[in-house]
Amino acid sequence: MIGGIRNYLKHLRMFSGSIWAYMIGAFLLGTGHAIFRVLRNQYVVDLGMGERYTQIQGFNSIGGLLIAIPAIALIGRFRARTLLIFIALFNGLAFAAQGVFGSFEVFLSSAFVAGMAMSLNMALASPFLMRNTGMAERIFAFSFQAVVAAPLAGVFGSGLSGLVQSGAANWAGETISFLGRETTGQLFGYQVALLLAACFMFSALLPILLIRRENTEGNKRSIRELMRIHDKKRLLVLCTPEMVVGLGAGLTIPFFNVYFQTVWKLDPESIGWLFMAMAGLQVVSFLLAPALVKRWGPVKVIIGSQLLSLPFFIELAMGHFLWLAIAAFILRNNLMNLAQPVLKQFSQEVVTEKDRNAVSVILHSSRHVLWTVGNFVAAPLIIAGEGKFTYVFVATIGCYACAICLELIIFPRMYRSREREDQSGSDTQNLAAERVTA
Repeated sequence: MIGGIRNYLKHLRMFSGSIWAYMIGAFLLGTGHAIFRVLRNQYVVDLGMGERYTQIQGFNSIGGLLIAIPAIALIGRFRARTLLIFIALFNGLAFAAQGVFGSFEVFLSSAFVAGMAMSLNMALASPFLMRNTGMAERIFAFSFQAVVAAPLAGVFGSGLSGLVQSGAANWAGETISFLGRETTGQLFGYQVALLLAACFMFSALLPILLIRRENTEGNKRSIRELMRIHDKKRLLVLCTPEMVVGLGAGLTIPFFNVYFQTVWKLDPESIGWLFMAMAGLQVVSFLLAPALVKRWGPVKVIIGSQLLSLPFFIELAMGHFLWLAIAAFILRNNLMNLAQPVLKQFSQEVVTEKDRNAVSVILHSSRHVLWTVGNFVAAPLIIAGEGKFTYVFVATIGCYACAICLELIIFPRMYRSREREDQSGSDTQNLAAERVTA
């Protein structure tokens, strides 16, 4: 155990200053997003908009979907620092708009803008790390980025969300005048928390500006060349399971806060603590990813973690007791997300070098297409269940089971073909070296 920690720290010390600046920026962006993720849909419900939170989430997903394909060219043509500046600014402005204005139209438009910024941010991470790390520290960079940007920031942001919302609501009392309007203390708490999320987004600009050294090899290629996909069949096959996962995830993942708010009657502070506990355990699972990959290989880690998550989703669908629902929620999330940093590196390794910019975006886009569909399908399923999430959970279980079956067929073959290509390339290089020596 101690040897594993020392090994991890040794590889972290190999990161460049720009990688560390990126990690700090990712943490601040992740904290702002965690606050937003926990509270936004609850805010919409308490505003009296009912199931309209699924439409708002749908517009958020549409924004992410529309930027996805242009992101291939943007990532290839512009420095990561330039794109990250725009991501922080637009996310901050979108979160601030949702905190200041409470109308449905503002929620739709700002959710659309935030979706574009967040989608570009997610697509940018893998190519940036691939370009700016060596083989020795690469899996540790992917693992650490996954920890910093999601669970570690999630622990801090989720805990902060409930404390700030409940603290501001208690301070305000029954009603308070805020920004020239009379509002309830509960809604005021949501507004303050969302404005705090915007502040975290803007604060990320400081470390982002410190990203100095950056490998921009290939940035002078034409837009046409950047948008060209060299091995379409391989990318299509790789993305197929992710599309099915995306549909299932889009049905449920954005709405777990509402599930605990409406089904189990938890208040925002309790939900914040719940999301913090989930993110805290996720830190541990992400840090274990390199050791698990070394022991079992990426394919077994990806498929095995998803397969083990299914029983916990079944418990969420049955809904016996609150404590069981909380345990199932936390464990399911950690098992499903354990595979994410592994899948990112796996996808970068099994495609040709020329397609590495594209695979990050296309993998995210393929998942996002059906994630968006799932956001809109969720509302009628929830209504059919009379406000309960049983039908939504059953549909998600079916999607995940289908995706696992596809992965069992596709991923082992792709990994074996990648190993054969690596061996062939190594043999060619050795032969060339022998000829030079002769």
